[in-house]
Amino acid sequence: MEHLNSPPASERNERLAVIVDRCLESEAAYKLFDMLGAVSRLDMEDRFEYIELVKESGLYSDEEINAIERLIVSGTAGYFKDVIDQVRDEQVQREVGQLLT
Repeated sequence: MEHLNSPPASERNERLAVIVDRCLESEAAYKLFDMLGAVSRLDMEDRFEYIELVKESGLYSDEEINAIERLIVSGTAGYFKDVIDQVRDEQVQREVGQLLT
């Protein structure tokens, strides 16, 4: 059942696809999700410590900090990283298959 405040699954899937595409096209975006994914797998105390460092850095807006915090605390960053890697692996396999045929 969908939450009342969350977008429909199709819209969430589209957003995920856009994120994956951007990460596959941009080394910087990929590295960001790689790092956030690694942080999201740490114990909760270390996650919050990292978030405090992000806040103290002064490099991000409040909106960006909130997004980073949600990605890390929920573990979603790790999920995104896994999806990005899976899509990239599938693309490589497809390209190798095309080269061999």
